[in-house]
Amino acid sequence: MRIVYSWLKEFLPEAPAPERLEELLAGLGHETETIDRLPAPDAGIVFARVLAVEPIPGAEVRKLVLDAGREVQVVSGAPNARAGMGVALALPGAVLPGGLELSARKIQGLESYGMALSAKELAVGEYAGGLMEFPEDALPPGTPLAEAWPEDWVVEVEITPNRADVLSVYGTARDLAALGMTLVHPDPRPRTTPIPLPFQVWIDDPKGCDRFTLSYARNLRNGPSPLAVQRRLYAAGMRPISRIVDASNYAMLELGNPIHAYDARFIGEGIRVRRARKGERLVTLDGVEREFDGRDLLITVEHGGHNTPEGIAGVMGGSHGEVREDTAEVALEVAHFDPVSVRGTAKRQGLKTEASYRFERGVDPDGQVRAALRFMELVQQWQGEGAEVAEGRIDLNHTRPREPIAFRPSYANRLIGAGFAEAEQLEALERLGFRVEGRAEPYRVTAPTHRMDMEIEEDLVEEVARIIGYDKIPVTLPSFFPAPDNLGVDEPFEAKQRLKRALVGLGFQEVVNYSWTSPEELSLYRAPAPTVAFANPQASDRTHLRTAVYPGLLHNLKTNLAQGEEGPFLLFEIGNVFNESETTRLGMLLSGETVPGLWQPGLAGGFYALKGLLESAAAHLGATLRVEKEGFAHLHPGVSGAVYWNGRKVGSIGQLHPAIAAQAELPTAYLVELELPLPASQTRFKDVAKYPASLRDLAVVVPEGVPYGEVERILRASAGEHLESLQIFDVYRGSPLEPGQKSMAFHLSFRHEGRTLTDAETDGYMQNVIGAIEEAGYAIRR
Repeated sequence: MRIVYSWLKEFLPEAPAPERLEELLAGLGHETETIDRLPAPDAGIVFARVLAVEPIPGAEVRKLVLDAGREVQVVSGAPNARAGMGVALALPGAVLPGGLELSARKIQGLESYGMALSAKELAVGEYAGGLMEFPEDALPPGTPLAEAWPEDWVVEVEITPNRADVLSVYGTARDLAALGMTLVHPDPRPRTTPIPLPFQVWIDDPKGCDRFTLSYARNLRNGPSPLAVQRRLYAAGMRPISRIVDASNYAMLELGNPIHAYDARFIGEGIRVRRARKGERLVTLDGVEREFDGRDLLITVEHGGHNTPEGIAGVMGGSHGEVREDTAEVALEVAHFDPVSVRGTAKRQGLKTEASYRFERGVDPDGQVRAALRFMELVQQWQGEGAEVAEGRIDLNHTRPREPIAFRPSYANRLIGAGFAEAEQLEALERLGFRVEGRAEPYRVTAPTHRMDMEIEEDLVEEVARIIGYDKIPVTLPSFFPAPDNLGVDEPFEAKQRLKRALVGLGFQEVVNYSWTSPEELSLYRAPAPTVAFANPQASDRTHLRTAVYPGLLHNLKTNLAQGEEGPFLLFEIGNVFNESETTRLGMLLSGETVPGLWQPGLAGGFYALKGLLESAAAHLGATLRVEKEGFAHLHPGVSGAVYWNGRKVGSIGQLHPAIAAQAELPTAYLVELELPLPASQTRFKDVAKYPASLRDLAVVVPEGVPYGEVERILRASAGEHLESLQIFDVYRGSPLEPGQKSMAFHLSFRHEGRTLTDAETDGYMQNVIGAIEEAGYAIRR
């Protein structure tokens, strides 16, 4: 939100300089993005009145005769130039905000004594489609524009979604005033006349619209707004349109309540607020025809027995009843609409307006009458004599009073970690406009209507800390008191952190992906179909919750390759997936050669490299790991397996299926996906072995298709309880083995904890092993 400093000073006369203001706003929780200086226009830029506009034969530009304290002429191509309007005239020698110095020159054979300026050329706005139009009597002709536009500043503040009460000049001043400054409360007092209201109002949906006011004014003369008003509107980010439209925008920016003015000629017998009928249409102020369904709340008009849409409640009005140049009667709507309803309609229609922005976040349900009075006051001030404002108004009010919240200063101190005095806390709340009742805690605190974010006691505690000052909260280390019911509660987190450290130590990089996906993406990567869909997805390709982690890793790989990264890539992610239930998984990806130049294919960056890295992580965590051949839809049918961690099946490992890689235009990649938490390892401490190990080697001849895991199981099951370790050290194929056979050689280590094993005992264990191998149908290589 852009706040004009001079405007803020009207409500907060003691406001400090903009630089100090930035610090105070930050302390209140409102971050300042920029502070822009608005310099006064150059002394050579003056106010002028257009006396005549004359065409130039054969040219698109026209001659303007101006009164600038003396009669001068300029040549201009502005389409809106007309006799009687006020303009800004840059005389020869004037320097425009962009640095251009003007001089008298000839255009189409005519001398042009300076230049009539647009809003863009004056550097107050972006509009360059015509001259900036002022009232013809705004200033005496020839008066420097700087007299009406002195130096000013614009403070742009980032307002969090829960603080809609600060989305106005007065709202910002009100929040700052709680720090101890004097606040000037708005008290608009237009001159009213006891004239009858020519319309009625009906609310068919009090849930969607719980308050609706409609006021009336007549004998209006529409035209340009005063100079100072136009500059403020431009500085606040809005383009001036006309006196009536500008009054509605000015009052909204000042007080925070969106306002909509209808040309009273077009609202018939009155206004009805109702839900749309399916298929109803309306051309809105932006010239777009829009179609509605039963979820949309509309402003409709009753006319001759017919009811037709005239606006989208809280979003945008219709083009039929808009204010025109000849508008003389105004019906003024200031209402309160349900934020959820406005947000849904604005999103469905693809509309984001100043009104919807405020209604979505919450508008003060008690500020409608004040905003309407301010609009009427501005119209009368800007027009001068003649404007009549009806004394009465229609006010249909279905709002509910605020419920008080119990507040305990002692609890606030415990929660904040401070020792603020009780009286100091209550005073902070009262300075914010809260009503405090009671003589001892718990006090009954009622929030003002503009503080829609106040619901529970913790909200009040936050306000106390905010107003007294976050810098007043002492910095201390928290104290932790273990209790029987929370011992070990951090173990799942610690287990996850140990796993992350092990993977990072092996060279992997952690990534964090969104849990959002689409059925198309999951289908491409052959992941399980999604089961949880979003009611309001943010994008067409992010409509469901993911069912696997590895598609995100593949997307990371593709993104890095598109950025020109060459790899190798070692990535992992720990995140949640959503199938029948929500679970946590570890995903790992390897692509490229992690140790280039190795003589044996696959060890540098293939399946065995990833398997070896996973085994190293398991060993680091004190776990056992094995892989058994098994097929998975997303993996290569010949290069995939199930992962067993401490004897329990926890997931898969393998090469990405070539068909998926080809369709997704990805290189060869290897993936792991494991369910977490992994089975815990039983840590057992023992002394360093006092007795020597007994070592034996054994070569087993098996058919080519027999996996290592099967031979390992036979060896471990038959070797007995004193087998300390088993390690494969060679795989041989060739003569004298028959074709289709391979020899797997193992180191076996036996050790007894209480004594030295004899050779006879070790030979006995080996005989058991050999017997089991032969019983399984395999041979021993002698």
